[in-house]
Amino acid sequence: MKKLAFFLIAAVVVLVALYLWPASGPDTVLRSANPDTLRDTTTGPVIGSSDADDTVSWLGIPFAAAPIGELRWRAPQTVEPWTEARETTAFRDPCVQLSGPLDGLPDDSGKVVGSEDCLYLNIWAPRTHSSADSQKLPVMFWIHGGGNTIGTANTYAANKLAAGEQVVVVTINYRLGFFGWMSHPALRRNGRDILDASGNYANLDMIAALQWVQANIASFGGDPDKVTIFGESAGGRNVYALMGSGLAKGLFQRAIAQSGSVSTTPRWRAENFHDAPKPGMALSSREWLVLQLQNAGRATDSDTARTVLAAMPDDEILDFMYSRSAEQVLEGITGGAGMYRAPQGFRDGKVLPRVTLNTVFSDPAKYNNVPLITGTNRDELKLFLAQNPDFVERRLGFIPQIKDLQAYNALAAYLSDNWKALAVDMPADIIARHSPQSVFAYRWDWDEGGKNWLVDYSELLGAGHGLEVAYIFNDFDGGITVPGLYNSENIPGRDLLGAQMRSYWSEFARNGAPGRGRSGSLPLWRPWSTSGPNLMILDTAADGGLHMVREPMTVAMLRQRVAQDPDIPDLRTRCELYVRLFLLANAGADVWSRKHYNTLGCSEFAPWSLEASL
Repeated sequence: MKKLAFFLIAAVVVLVALYLWPASGPDTVLRSANPDTLRDTTTGPVIGSSDADDTVSWLGIPFAAAPIGELRWRAPQTVEPWTEARETTAFRDPCVQLSGPLDGLPDDSGKVVGSEDCLYLNIWAPRTHSSADSQKLPVMFWIHGGGNTIGTANTYAANKLAAGEQVVVVTINYRLGFFGWMSHPALRRNGRDILDASGNYANLDMIAALQWVQANIASFGGDPDKVTIFGESAGGRNVYALMGSGLAKGLFQRAIAQSGSVSTTPRWRAENFHDAPKPGMALSSREWLVLQLQNAGRATDSDTARTVLAAMPDDEILDFMYSRSAEQVLEGITGGAGMYRAPQGFRDGKVLPRVTLNTVFSDPAKYNNVPLITGTNRDELKLFLAQNPDFVERRLGFIPQIKDLQAYNALAAYLSDNWKALAVDMPADIIARHSPQSVFAYRWDWDEGGKNWLVDYSELLGAGHGLEVAYIFNDFDGGITVPGLYNSENIPGRDLLGAQMRSYWSEFARNGAPGRGRSGSLPLWRPWSTSGPNLMILDTAADGGLHMVREPMTVAMLRQRVAQDPDIPDLRTRCELYVRLFLLANAGADVWSRKHYNTLGCSEFAPWSLEASL
């Protein structure tokens, strides 16, 4: 009986772990308003609370008006001022999204969760540092990940980071998915200003939050002249976008892109039908409208919906879009863990440049040229492959078993190396070649996840996507966790590596270079250069510790690898891999070469037609 009970308990733990990134649920800490935390802001006074680790926090401060009703697809508007002290002692709702492990809500909270009234930020500051102190603290401004379609700032408690590194930490919500990015001619009709017409509403939310920080953070002990934007995954992509946006000029002084992307989207990809001569994405605005018309009962199938849509003037299309409730906007949309591939980051010419970010980064005068840390995790794609039944089966329905370890590792290496080439090496090369500001690059290699008779995380996840975030926030128990990943054997090395990483991150926030860390005792992190070691490996002493290497990864190297790899079984598989790497991956389309694709012998496979099968 005891053995059966143990087995059932283990099964539950592993089942949860296999979904990966389970959120801990809603914030259950009851905080009381502390009169000592009363602060003035440009829109009214706020009062926060005492928080853990000898910090104070202000949770749920509005930085823009609620984007509801006619404000849904518009640039963020100014908050209505208030006069009485506003209690900011609890997180506000996440932005609207499909329910999933990153929404910060109970698992049974429904298919569509969150609120359109979600433009709030949170602040943590060390209690020992007063807002009246003449020496202000560096500000670290966190942008959460989640494919820009899921997630919330609420799952990132920053009390330990603020206290341990003596920084002020700001975390923000921003509109997600179709609410944060929507590009359609109807949104550019007469009467809508250039920002409302941009479609980049979430990017504008981030800019509005940074403007709020510039105007107010000194009241919370932060230095508005030392603001570091940092984010992971989609958050890292948004960091790069803010660097490229002229509207964000002067709002931050350093940037950290963790597993980011320089990808932006041309209008035609965001708007066209998927079978147009210039094919749009599967969830382009026109494809979304076709689905919406069917959901609304105005068409019985997609062909009929296209006919109806073609006959609708822009005013009618706009009215129809606004008539849909938040739940209806996402009706019929599906995706793993709630994440879906909505178009985002449009090259509108106002919020974001009309050309690729790498093109912009070749001229320091054309972007926000600040010191940059950029990096990836060695095994980024294992997190995603681990959830793919084509690669991992579930023994007894829940125990993960990699079907073909060699094939699993090979594909993970291709996709992870491609992430490094496009998100780190290419922009770092371009920026370092043209900019007076330094670029610092890293690769996170920690792969010591727990292993037992049920699961071996060192193989299944390795140094997987997103695992490094807990090291930055020093939060391995709350927020976003993977049960069983840590144990008595790997915790000492984990904790030391986390302390070292936070030391580098906070030193960069202070002085614009990670140097030897805030402690002054770490190996010197040298800037990116075209010769000599230029990549910091972040790992435990058991696997070589912190050290600088030179391990370039370029598009040319990957193209050659794809062309010559003897283990690729057939031509179609080779062509599909090329499409994965250089068309569908983040920023892959920026380096797409139809000529090289055809040289591989792939001309018989229309590249966009492969998109649906990948």
